[in-house]
Amino acid sequence: MKLNLNKFLFSISYALDMAEKQITNVSKLHSKRVAFISIQLANILELSNEEKFDLYAYSLLHDNGLIEAHTNKLRTDKTKIDETYADHCTIGEENIKPFPFLTEHKNIILYHHERYDGSGFFAKKGDEIPLMSQIIYLANDIDEKFNLSAITLKTKNEILKFVEEGKGNTFSPKVANAFFELSSNFTFWGSLDFFYMVNNPSKLLQDFEVDISLDQFYDMIQIYANIIDSKSKFTAKHSKELVEKTEKLVDQLGFDKDHKKKILIAANLHDIGKLATPIEILEKEGSLNDDELFEIQKHAYFTFTLLDGIEFCDDILHWASHHHEKPNGKGYPFGIAKDDLSLEARFVACLDFYQALIEDRPYRKAMPHEKAIEIMKEHLTDYYVDFYITDLIDNTFKEDID
Repeated sequence: MKLNLNKFLFSISYALDMAEKQITNVSKLHSKRVAFISIQLANILELSNEEKFDLYAYSLLHDNGLIEAHTNKLRTDKTKIDETYADHCTIGEENIKPFPFLTEHKNIILYHHERYDGSGFFAKKGDEIPLMSQIIYLANDIDEKFNLSAITLKTKNEILKFVEEGKGNTFSPKVANAFFELSSNFTFWGSLDFFYMVNNPSKLLQDFEVDISLDQFYDMIQIYANIIDSKSKFTAKHSKELVEKTEKLVDQLGFDKDHKKKILIAANLHDIGKLATPIEILEKEGSLNDDELFEIQKHAYFTFTLLDGIEFCDDILHWASHHHEKPNGKGYPFGIAKDDLSLEARFVACLDFYQALIEDRPYRKAMPHEKAIEIMKEHLTDYYVDFYITDLIDNTFKEDID
């Protein structure tokens, strides 16, 4: 199958930025600004089109390990935190291994907080730090320390002074000089000020498409399943265990290998929209009020929006984003009724419901299998869940406790 790497990255980065905004003081467009500045520097440094694409990818994904690294701290310290832990570099480097980069580079994410003078997390110094890491570090530092959404002459001068003072110690002289050349062009500052209007990846770099198997795509999206699950201790294994149960059940439906893999991918990505859900709602003890319920219901539509932006596979898009639709037509976000709700979507929805019941949640303890099935079957009369799949779940997982 064909995958447009640019669309994949750009769509998924929205989820990462929204999640990062909740635990740091950076803007919700942080990774996109870092990518934009990095590409402008790459043009001056004359990187190849393939290298520019990879730099763009690394820039968008540079903080992919941040949520996993900081989740435990966030639960004990509700104040916002900055990127002061090397763990997010290590986790982030490991997470991006399945991504189909176009050039051979190593440790770009791992060393993206290294300072030129060797005072970074891993004490790498000078040219021991990959050039792409040097570029991302400068772009990241500027976006963290300055308000790039409202450029004034004062802001511009403060940024130039900041980079000049950091040249040779914090920042690579080569990258700092490239930034000075870039900053002499008024369009650079104008682009930052009107970022929403000019931030179009198709104008920043060449489009790249790759032929990719469903197995390869499945490996790529593990990064996002890990981030989703790590956001809250109450969903710490939700996607992973849902996929495991999906794999056990899907063989009984008589689908071919590719069909099964699509369902597994949909199960893995179904909650990607929760990256935008405030953690205080995910971890609230007690029932949600109407405002909070409205916020959490947004996640299914956000899942749809993100996957729709990738334009990879309509089946995966619908099966993942319809996991809160109900056969009676009273689900969300689209209110799709039985006749228009696919078997695969109902399959993911029922398993998601079951998995949620047998997990600890902030407002209750995990239920045993029998109680979970009892609750699911109580909803059969109003056609809230699919009776066939509920029986399938009951018969399959009852064996695990017999």
